[in-house]
Amino acid sequence: MDDRSENDMDDQTNRAPFASSPAHDEDLPPFQDESEADALLGNIGEVEEGEGEELFGDRMERDYRAIPELDVYDANVMDDDEYDALSPSARAEVDRLLKKRDREEALGKGRIRPGLLYESDEEDGERPSRRRRMAERAAEGGEEDEMIESIENLEDTKGHSVDEWVVMQAPRLEIYNRFKNFLRTTVNSKGNNIFKEKIQQMVEENKESLIVDYNLLASSHEVLAFFLPEAPTEMLQIFDEAAKNVVLSMFPKYENIAKEIHVRISELPLIEDIRSLRQLHLNQLIRTSGVVNSCTTILPQLRLVKYDCPKCNYILGPYFQNQNQEVKPGACPECQSYGPFEINMEHTVYQNYQRISIQESPGKIAAGRLPRSKDAILLADLVDTCHPGDEVEITGIYTNNYSGSLNTKNGFPVFSTVIMANYVERND
Repeated sequence: MDDRSENDMDDQTNRAPFASSPAHDEDLPPFQDESEADALLGNIGEVEEGEGEELFGDRMERDYRAIPELDVYDANVMDDDEYDALSPSARAEVDRLLKKRDREEALGKGRIRPGLLYESDEEDGERPSRRRRMAERAAEGGEEDEMIESIENLEDTKGHSVDEWVVMQAPRLEIYNRFKNFLRTTVNSKGNNIFKEKIQQMVEENKESLIVDYNLLASSHEVLAFFLPEAPTEMLQIFDEAAKNVVLSMFPKYENIAKEIHVRISELPLIEDIRSLRQLHLNQLIRTSGVVNSCTTILPQLRLVKYDCPKCNYILGPYFQNQNQEVKPGACPECQSYGPFEINMEHTVYQNYQRISIQESPGKIAAGRLPRSKDAILLADLVDTCHPGDEVEITGIYTNNYSGSLNTKNGFPVFSTVIMANYVERND
């Protein structure tokens, strides 16, 4: 007999215990550890190195045999009752209650300002079909990529704060598309497009402000209504771009009259008293009321500024100016000169600027207390919309800026606060 046949016989001999093991395993009692298992199985032998543990085969059914000692469950944590299947309407109601609970928990933890909670009137199961209908109606505008949604669950910020989330490219595109289609598809009870009529009226009056009811936005796009008070600067910038796109699609040459379109938010549901404004409201959209007691004249404010280099006549810029500080170039990229630079009056863009002061209404002040006041800044076409003595409601961004006089007076760093007005309404 050659070596090959001898090796085959040895292999058959070594495999014999494994082949016969299923017959011995049928009525084996349960075991507690591996040593007991080996003793009960009759020492079937060690698995050869490299083969690993046998997970499949005839012995696999042993893992599912009954073990009375282990098959014991706590009745307090087991629910063996039988329940009827929920109907679609009942399931939707449960989802609505769970969402309401999550909002209330977020309110209790201080993540959402009180008074700005809304519940969506439409069910989750209806949203995809509604979006398809909106896409078909928006397609009548002529743009193929109008309803391309980059993010389905926009409310999931993935651990980012709202102001960080809305400036990212994908969420920003989603917000832009949703608001643009909100302007295109929102209709009233008679089926007429609400904002089409408002845009036509705005164009007839050569204005650049489009007024949007916050409650209407909240009923159609709850996520946008939630993001808006938390990150108003970024959200309003996106809204302005979307509104300009819609206006120019209807009136392509209107840009010759109004370079920008501003979305004005009206009917914000939460009204704050002037004396109740605190650090919590900083950089958020607020609504307050008062009596105008002083106004400045209408002044030109630098918005986009360009500079001339006197040495090489190179034009630097444009530089976008903010409210807190003046932006100036460091060096000329053409001749590396450090200035001084002169403002190019021809290419510089200005906007109207007016600063007003509002004071608490006499009827809202408790006896013996002095009225509080707050400054507000009106820009663009909001200037000259109110005068001293008018009782107004102002919706705007509560922001702060550095004040050297306050630091000198108090001896430590403090900031003065001001309201960047977005919408002004007179109470006649």
